Amino acid sequence: TYISGNAVRLAARQAKQVVLEEAAKMLDVPVDKLCAKERKVFSVEEPRKSLPLTEVIASCRRKGILTIGSGWFNPDTTPLDKETGQGRPYGTYAFATHVAEVEVDTETGVVQVLKIVAAHDVGKAINPRNAEGQIEGGVGIGLGYALMEQVVVDQGEVQSSSFATYLIPTSLDLPEVTPILVEDPEPTGPFGAKGLGEPALIPTAAAIANAVYNAVGVRITELPITPEKVLRELKKKNNS
Repeated sequence: TYISGNAVRLAARQAKQVVLEEAAKMLDVPVDKLCAKERKVFSVEEPRKSLPLTEVIASCRRKGILTIGSGWFNPDTTPLDKETGQGRPYGTYAFATHVAEVEVDTETGVVQVLKIVAAHDVGKAINPRNAEGQIEGGVGIGLGYALMEQVVVDQGEVQSSSFATYLIPTSLDLPEVTPILVEDPEPTGPFGAKGLGEPALIPTAAAIANAVYNAVGVRITELPITPEKVLRELKKKNNS
């Protein structure tokens, strides 16, 4: 969203300028006195002087004028100083907090995630429903990372080479997810937006691991949190 969104915004601005220049000729109005809004191009000073956007585009097509634009975006960054560790390696930063509620079977070691509340600073949610869906999907990936996904290698040969042995969550494994959009517009983002890709899955595993510790008092420090690991740590705890 942050990188490609800015590039798309700049490309759209360039394409819009092509349309406005054609509309300026058709309406006999200076380009800087035109506005494009609600599928129309009109004079700011004389709003009645207007044309449907489709008519302007059609005129461009007849003349062979391409209503396209291109744009690229590379945020200003500075490398980290080797001595101080200070710098600005990224254009912006994402912040998130996940809270997990789990149930741990102390007889089998199975961890069941009941609910996850996921709050994310998205800058500005351009499409809130899509943003919430992104969070829900990220939680699903994080759930697999926390409890299931594991590459098993034996003598240099990968044993978990198919979805029969490399487990990932299905829709039946997903808990109740409550996404919370925290909007604090990012000045350098497209319309204030930030990215919401990886951030949606990163906190999930840590939240689940902490919830397991809160539930049964054992700390699992290696993912995935399998029943075998839970039982092993419970045994250590009970024998100490």
